[in-house]
Amino acid sequence: MDFTVAFYVSITLLGALLLIGATKRPKDEKTFFDRVSSKEIQGFLAIFIMFHQTVVILEKTNLNLGEMTFFYFYGILAVAFFFFCSGFGLIKRWTTDQSYIKGFMRRRVFTVLVPFFICNYIYLTDALINNIRIGSHYGFGAVICSFFGIFLVNNQMWFAVEIMILYVVFRIVFAKVKKPLTGILIMTGVVLIMILAGLLSGHSESPDMSYWFMGEWWYNTLLMFPLGMLYAYKEERINRVLKKAFVSILIASSVIFLLMDQLHRYLVTEKTIYWTEYMGSDHQLLDKLFGLGQETVFEIIFLMIVITLMSLFKFSNPVLKFLGKISLEIIMLNYIMANRLLFLCEQYGIMVYLPAVALSTIAASSVVYIIKNIVLERRSGLFDGKVT
Repeated sequence: MDFTVAFYVSITLLGALLLIGATKRPKDEKTFFDRVSSKEIQGFLAIFIMFHQTVVILEKTNLNLGEMTFFYFYGILAVAFFFFCSGFGLIKRWTTDQSYIKGFMRRRVFTVLVPFFICNYIYLTDALINNIRIGSHYGFGAVICSFFGIFLVNNQMWFAVEIMILYVVFRIVFAKVKKPLTGILIMTGVVLIMILAGLLSGHSESPDMSYWFMGEWWYNTLLMFPLGMLYAYKEERINRVLKKAFVSILIASSVIFLLMDQLHRYLVTEKTIYWTEYMGSDHQLLDKLFGLGQETVFEIIFLMIVITLMSLFKFSNPVLKFLGKISLEIIMLNYIMANRLLFLCEQYGIMVYLPAVALSTIAASSVVYIIKNIVLERRSGLFDGKVT
């Protein structure tokens, strides 16, 4: 019963977070998917991912999660939006700012690199302390690889690794190319290579730790990155279509989304589509490709719904602005908070545990964000309303 109540409270709070301050856009507004608006949606989805990761941890217990399992199935959609926004933002800035490539590494890569290593050392320290407590230890090679982030003590850090790889490749490619479409095609090729690496790498022996590209989460949302680049390249044309066929697109995409949702749940729960390598399947790669194909369609339809709604409504409030700033840190730090505070759920229930995880994650993320800005010598604060 407590988990059902927790679910409805969570959904209500998420709805309020998104809808408070929402306004209808002017009819003559041609562009709506700007950096500020997309960052605020990322803030909302970071909280959704926080619930998703928490439920993934709770799934390992013997507790009956009830309606809370809802969050288990939609983490990929939130991550897909993050990749889409990253690809979109890069092309948008490159086409409008001739000097964008100059200082790109510091402005983009280091913005991810600094919090990644801060969080990485938090997880490594926690793991080493935990090993002392239980009388276990890592090998010397694993510790060294963990120190440099090649071995992820918490594989939820995978997103930061991939986005940094994509940023570095973007810097190399778009410093040379003159036409955006050429660069987008090259980036798509790189993404396909990364997907292939993930498909062939299988899974780690540990559900919590892994080397790079081990696990379907490394590649099942990655195609949204070049898709975001393509949207930025053809933004005006696509937006005109969205404006003219708003109702038709929204209805059609919603119907397809519901069908894809049912298929996705079936594939994940009944077919365990990415894990047939452990079931003696004779066509493991085909299973994964089928899962990837279905989830890719699922993500595209979700993005269509979100962008279509954003063409009519602006979702903005101070809390979303704040959460948008620390969205990356929330994604990286939530796992340790959900793990280390699990005793609260066992002793006091979900209604104590969930707020504790949310508040501690946001607090820790804010501290890491401030440290990052100090390291990078930035002045943007948590509450100044600026998007960095």
